[in-house]
Amino acid sequence: MKPNTSKSGIQGEGNYDSAKKYDEETRAFAESGKVEQAARAAAPRNAQEQEDMQRAEREGRSHAKGDPKGERGEEPGRLKPTKEAPGKHPDGRNPIPEKVPGR
Repeated sequence: MKPNTSKSGIQGEGNYDSAKKYDEETRAFAESGKVEQAARAAAPRNAQEQEDMQRAEREGRSHAKGDPKGERGEEPGRLKPTKEAPGKHPDGRNPIPEKVPGR
């Protein structure tokens, strides 16, 4: 693959040009005074639409790692590791390779 020879030259882990453009446009929108108007336009128009939005949010949160503000009432986050004996694999295998004589 031919290396990217664009002006910035760095497009590996993220597109810096697009990120900068997004940041600038987001800032401009926030400062435009149209945020309240957009929020009102995005609000549910009736009870059925509100329930559909809530159902979609629950579905999306169910795919998040951690407990998505469910049983423990916490924000989504990393799962806490289970405490097991050192060297024990969950499937019962020993993940530490055995030493081979002569090596």
